Amino acid sequence: MEGWGLGPKDLNPDLVYARISGYGQTGPRAREPGYASVCEAFGGFRAVNGYPDRPPVRPNISLGDTLAGMHAAFGTVMALLHRQRTKGPGQVIDASISESVFNVMEACVTEYAMAGQDRPPSGSTISDVVPSGTFRCSDGRYVVIGGNGDSVYTRLMEAIGHPEMGAGSPEYADNAKRCVRVDEIMGAIEHWCVGRPLAVVVSVLKAARVPSGPILSMRDIMKDPQYVARGMIQDAPRLPRAASVSADGGAAQQPQKPDSFVVPAMLPLMSATPGSTRWAGPELGQHTDEILRFELGLSDAELAELRAKGAI
Repeated sequence: MEGWGLGPKDLNPDLVYARISGYGQTGPRAREPGYASVCEAFGGFRAVNGYPDRPPVRPNISLGDTLAGMHAAFGTVMALLHRQRTKGPGQVIDASISESVFNVMEACVTEYAMAGQDRPPSGSTISDVVPSGTFRCSDGRYVVIGGNGDSVYTRLMEAIGHPEMGAGSPEYADNAKRCVRVDEIMGAIEHWCVGRPLAVVVSVLKAARVPSGPILSMRDIMKDPQYVARGMIQDAPRLPRAASVSADGGAAQQPQKPDSFVVPAMLPLMSATPGSTRWAGPELGQHTDEILRFELGLSDAELAELRAKGAI
């Protein structure tokens, strides 16, 4: 941005200026390009995903991009609040994809720095929390069960027919002891789940007040009663396509019929000022002719030449 004369020092000092990059504005990697895929690895996230005997895996979304955007937005809001309260100048928000990923790595830094434990990948479980994991049901679907916490664990084991393995027994009294017996406990849960369809598993555990739930695909989410009740799936209007403007200012074509896009709700939900997507944005290239004609001064002939070359 500095090369274009648009850096923070080139503009009004009252501005809150948010920057997002791969590695931040300083340090030896500051000038390196960074995509979410690479920065998720550099931020430590990929190292804890997958199974120990296989290559690290990537969730099928660009999580790093989302996290960087959220950090930049949160930083911007904090800077605006600071400016409002102090009547002072703006400031620069330096958000990087890699550091945004690093910032959600929970206790991994402290675990290594204080105990020398470099958290490994753990498949569908989480290290040193027993029981917590993903289990296959008889209908081929999967359920996630979080049975950590002594009282929850006891209710879980009672629900699956193993009250003798509850936290009341010395061998399973706390999480540290359960970690020692992880294979036995997880095996009992796996055996119980695989003999029942997902709906039965979830129903039984819900009755026992054990946190559990299905793994939903987007197909499932679109029709799930919880998502529907909360208004999580919304329609964003697609405005009628604006008529292209000819050189003499007249309409070159007729507007198209309105339509809409299905989009996720704007979150978080706010009681007084709820957000929504007012429109889905212009069509690809909708304003190309208008901008090239009236902002850059191109003629009809020049536009036709660019179009013939496939440039526009």
